[in-house]
Amino acid sequence: MSRHRKNTPRANILMGSMRSIGYTFETAICDVIDNSISAHCKNVYLYFPQNPLASLAVGILDDGDGMSSENLFEAMRYGSSSSEDQRADDDLGRFGLGMKSASMSMCRILTVASKFEGKIHAFTWDYNFIQKEGEWITIEHTQNEIIDLPYIEKLKALEHGTLVIWRDFDVISKSSNGQVYETLNEYKNTVNDAVALIFHRFLNAKFKNHICIHVNNSRVTGLDPFLENHPKTTSRKERSIAIEDSHGEERLIKVKAFILPYASDLKTKDRKLVGGVEGLKSKQGFYIYRNYRLIVWGTWFGMRPRSELTKNARIRVDIPNSLDDIFKIDVKKETAYLPKRIQNQMKRLVADALETSIIKQTHRGRREDQGDIDYIWSRMMTREKTFYYQINRNSELLKLVKEHMSSEGQAYLDILLKEIEKNLPIQQIYIDKSNESISEDEEDKDTRRKDVLNLAITMVDSIKSFHIKTTSQAIQDLMNSEPFCNYKSIKDELLNYYKDEVEQ
Repeated sequence: MSRHRKNTPRANILMGSMRSIGYTFETAICDVIDNSISAHCKNVYLYFPQNPLASLAVGILDDGDGMSSENLFEAMRYGSSSSEDQRADDDLGRFGLGMKSASMSMCRILTVASKFEGKIHAFTWDYNFIQKEGEWITIEHTQNEIIDLPYIEKLKALEHGTLVIWRDFDVISKSSNGQVYETLNEYKNTVNDAVALIFHRFLNAKFKNHICIHVNNSRVTGLDPFLENHPKTTSRKERSIAIEDSHGEERLIKVKAFILPYASDLKTKDRKLVGGVEGLKSKQGFYIYRNYRLIVWGTWFGMRPRSELTKNARIRVDIPNSLDDIFKIDVKKETAYLPKRIQNQMKRLVADALETSIIKQTHRGRREDQGDIDYIWSRMMTREKTFYYQINRNSELLKLVKEHMSSEGQAYLDILLKEIEKNLPIQQIYIDKSNESISEDEEDKDTRRKDVLNLAITMVDSIKSFHIKTTSQAIQDLMNSEPFCNYKSIKDELLNYYKDEVEQ
């Protein structure tokens, strides 16, 4: 007859293995913040050492519900909850491992102190002690020990809340040749950027779900990868997709597509809000949120490759925590999988978003409903369906120049134009365009507009003298050509300038 034998994992070995689960410093911090949000906090305070002589400790403090001694002890347990448990709708937890595994991957000593009903309790996981004893032993601190903990005064000042303390950064010490303080100081900035993106919907929320996050008393400004409030952002109506969870209950996924404005339409504040435009190509794709917390972003999940023309397309997907197993949310909450059945339902939405993004890129600055426009450059197709570019020899501006040149001068001009066309630096233009390094001439926009207006007056006079056209016809022809078609307001100024000649 078979028998049952208890086979308890060795604490020192298993804890050591779980320290290598693959967290980065930023993802570890965010995992702890998840617990703070689940505890209904309004503020999270991240504390980094501010000078090399200070205690080398990192603190994550929140003003959430706080925990009693017994609840805190249970929260310190590895596997304190099951991934299959029914969770509250706003719970950001997953396996009951996050806070412990995330913290211990960064440090050897994890202390959690919590204030509840006016009393502070504290417990510690000390990997050094675990290695020595070989047992799952949590250290419970006395009140005299609690008062000496780093950042404890910050917790005392709150009515209730929880403080997570990281100490003994062995991994950082080894990887930085002992430069722990300097490395933590660098992480302070990268953590700020990560938090600003991952929790941006909490940071930017107006009422419900709004939280504030501070890094060494400096408030974090939430990013917005969709630039929802920008007037030139294109968005599609939000859709709901029904899917059954593992228990057969129907759940709703909310999906919405956004197409960002062209880079040159973004002001400095917009560029900061979107997190910089340098990596737009790598940031395109799906953005998966679990209870408003960003999990995965910047991927098409194999539905299509990244492209320069689709770099402004973003698709926001909101999933409830009841679908964690369906979307394969991992313990670090930084990977997810988009099920095929969901992909199939999203194909039309994705295609529409990509098409809109391509149109925005390829028709930049040109109105499709304007009919034939006299462009300066012409896009020509070869027999092999490839393209090359020529200066439009019928451009009104080029005609004006030639009409003021001798036959010999016109011949030399044609030679110059052909060389310009043959030596167009297409490869470098592509590289600069991909890196969003192309900008307009630093010439003042108002000055440029005045120059275009003066050029327009010169050309109207020329058209009138060389062609049998009325002033009105000359102005209309001009406004259908580059660069004048890009400055619509000058038409009224031209009509006013020639008001004595324009027929009523």
